[in-house]
Amino acid sequence: MDKFAKFTQNVSTSWTPFANKVGSSFTQYKQMATESLGSAQVTELPRDYIELEARYEAVRRTVQSLVRQSTQYSASQASFDVQAQLATLTTRMGKQTRDASGPQEVLTEQHEMGRTALTAAEPIGLEAPLGAALFKFGSIETKVGDLRRTHNTHIQRSFISPLQDMLDTSVGLAQNARKHVQAMRLTLDARKAALQGANAGQVDGVRREVEHAEDAFVEAVSEGMRVMRAVVESPVLVACVGEIVKAQKVFYKEAAELLAELEPEIEEIKVTQDALYRHDNPM
Repeated sequence: MDKFAKFTQNVSTSWTPFANKVGSSFTQYKQMATESLGSAQVTELPRDYIELEARYEAVRRTVQSLVRQSTQYSASQASFDVQAQLATLTTRMGKQTRDASGPQEVLTEQHEMGRTALTAAEPIGLEAPLGAALFKFGSIETKVGDLRRTHNTHIQRSFISPLQDMLDTSVGLAQNARKHVQAMRLTLDARKAALQGANAGQVDGVRREVEHAEDAFVEAVSEGMRVMRAVVESPVLVACVGEIVKAQKVFYKEAAELLAELEPEIEEIKVTQDALYRHDNPM
């Protein structure tokens, strides 16, 4: 034990800076182990720090959750040239044929549904009520898909990206600062424990180490509170919420207008389809 104690003491006095860092970490780990056994006194963090840390943690978790939950807006799982298909189908109605190859575009769920309807409309027959209804629905759903793509792009640029930047920068700094506070507290408590066990010839030197550790702990707490407060008081999250509200308002308003125009047309086709069905299937 004496040799081991002498070894750990030498780590902080005679090794390279890297070794000094390792020795400091070892002291902290040793203190953590002692605390886990319930046999050590633990320096309490200031109440202001604890309260601020709780608020900070709520903000951090919220930002993480919002970024994770908004991945549905991150873009497409596939690509499909909806406009090209629509153009091809339209020209075929006019008894024309042309090659409608075009650029690949981001595929939304509305584009998927529009593609299904447009693909089915031609073989069913555009002159038939069902074919006409599918064509009209597919055309409008494609436009809604275009709106959704714009909506998603806005959210990626003005909501997801700023929040991810926040996680990578200010939140990252705060996380490092919290770890540093914990490290400095462990060091301080280890120094205090060493002072209690110091002999007469060691007391003055160890007491100076305690004082230095106290100063480092106070400085770490102050810096930790500064960077956590910067996260809690940051306007970024509120601004991002405003952007997603704006994007959704525009999307739902314009999509509702398109669907409102389509609804009476589908109802009219439905009346025709019902009449044809009753004619061909008399009671």
